[in-house]
Amino acid sequence: MPQVHIRRVRYGVSPETIASTIQQYTGMGRIEARQAADAAISGKEFSVYIDDFTAVYELADMLTEMGVEAEADEGDY
Repeated sequence: MPQVHIRRVRYGVSPETIASTIQQYTGMGRIEARQAADAAISGKEFSVYIDDFTAVYELADMLTEMGVEAEADEGDY
């Protein structure tokens, strides 16, 4: 299953914006997506899984535009 690795977040990026973007692409619940966003903001590296192979690149691009260091995992293809 494809995944996006999230490593760090630029200062000032809203956790709600990150959470809603993750939620939109992954189908995670609100609380789970917010926990993922909070982990990224606190500097913890984590990964989110997506069912759609194309959406993994879209999510990584969206997060990068917001100031999140995110990378699609190409090892799953």
